[in-house]
Amino acid sequence: MKYTFFGFLLLCAGLRCSAPAPQKNQALECYVRYLVPEAQLSVEATLFEWSAGEIHRTSVEAPGGISYQNIAMTPFRVGAEVNYQSTQAGGYTPEHMFRWKDAQRRDVQYDLELAPITAFSFDKNPLPRDSAATFRWDGKALEKGESLVFLWEREAGNLTVPMEVLGSPGQTSIDFPAAKLKDLEPGAWTLYLVRKKAVKTDIQGIAASALLEFYTRVDTIQVR
Repeated sequence: MKYTFFGFLLLCAGLRCSAPAPQKNQALECYVRYLVPEAQLSVEATLFEWSAGEIHRTSVEAPGGISYQNIAMTPFRVGAEVNYQSTQAGGYTPEHMFRWKDAQRRDVQYDLELAPITAFSFDKNPLPRDSAATFRWDGKALEKGESLVFLWEREAGNLTVPMEVLGSPGQTSIDFPAAKLKDLEPGAWTLYLVRKKAVKTDIQGIAASALLEFYTRVDTIQVR
């Protein structure tokens, strides 16, 4: 009996030693920003990992790294934290693709899209402060999770007036009420837009999220 019991203990010890490691949960956060005036694209991606039951998550190095448009991104480390970055110059491509390997070293691909705005205008020029005006742009209609940020700047008085519009899917124009336009003083203003898109999805059990921003060219608007 002693020998049998001793063998049972050895068997249990062996089972404990060969038990699989706890399953890791993963999440990927991405950021894409394109600046038309500088013709510059900046991209960031961070992979987070935590065990089941844990609240705190930690950024980790992806097995084999993370690529954007099939080009390896550069990892930057601050202590134990790691963030992947990429900067490119040139024209804009609406499609954005991230690729990496999960904890089981399976290929994961995250496809995103943000349409550009090539031109924009108001239906009234100069823009009156005492009546409503309609704003239109050249480009696709707004999609789910998208918004437009109007950044008004005036050199005289060093004024900046931001206006964010949360659009509806399919929207191709924006009506500005006179009450909103009264925030702008009479005179010449420079205006550029930021088309923003926030996305959240699940890819092979990985929580993936992204923020995409497209900064248009700058135009001059006369306000009276």
